[in-house]
Amino acid sequence: MAGTTLVGGQSAQASKSWIEVDPANLRTIDNMFKQLPKQVSREKTWVKFWRLNSKPLVKAAKANALALEGSGQLAKSVGFFQSKASRKYNGGYVGPRVKGVFSKRNENYKGKNRKKKFSKSGFYGAFVEYGGSVNFGGKGTGKDQPWMEDAWESAHRQVLNNGMRDAQKIFARAVKSHEKRMAKYGRLGY
Repeated sequence: MAGTTLVGGQSAQASKSWIEVDPANLRTIDNMFKQLPKQVSREKTWVKFWRLNSKPLVKAAKANALALEGSGQLAKSVGFFQSKASRKYNGGYVGPRVKGVFSKRNENYKGKNRKKKFSKSGFYGAFVEYGGSVNFGGKGTGKDQPWMEDAWESAHRQVLNNGMRDAQKIFARAVKSHEKRMAKYGRLGY
């Protein structure tokens, strides 16, 4: 179990917007989740914890993305997600999603308007955030509109403060679900 969990859409090296959870609290939460029965998946429990705990950050990011000029597609794509690397450390990211359902083309659209071809993707979130700082393919720069950084500044304390309360809620929910399953199916329930 690592002492640092990344949330915010980027690695710690690439962004100043990352959460470093107090190792004592993280150990306490990890020990709490280790007390769950062996039939309950600890990985899924950690995902439920981070998904619940990151809701204030997701809400703030969606509100900031909606305030930008545009179609609102970026706001629709913002959410909690995991990558192969974050699963290894029982963590996750908050930001625009670009894979899975969010990468599919709109099959019904036959026109040439690129905005309508990709109906859900938030692939351009970094272009909006860092527009004036990065020269995209040598073709010029845009203007900075730091929507994710502003969301981080407004919501990261709430995410840190609610961690223990959310962990207790997830733990109680997992135990209750396990007890119901054992009562209904017995040992064959898993």
